[in-house]
Amino acid sequence: MNLSQTAVTNAVNLAFFMVNLSHHLLADFRLLNPDSGILDLKAYYRGFRYVREMLKMLPEIPEPILLNQIFAKLTSLGRIHPVSTGVEPS
Repeated sequence: MNLSQTAVTNAVNLAFFMVNLSHHLLADFRLLNPDSGILDLKAYYRGFRYVREMLKMLPEIPEPILLNQIFAKLTSLGRIHPVSTGVEPS
């Protein structure tokens, strides 16, 4: 396996960038979720993406209060540190 110095340098720079980016996002995320970690951050953004894609399939956008509840419930799925969503389980 041949690895050039440029390829290794690019991989290292990308790794450092991802660490810095996740550290910055996690600092902002912890303002509202103090016990959260990287896995909670990943679960939040994955849930956020799923909600956005689901909303594209709906014929009309739900009311804002229902929309907030949907985002809160679906972005909390898969979290390691649970957070109160204010939505009662069904």
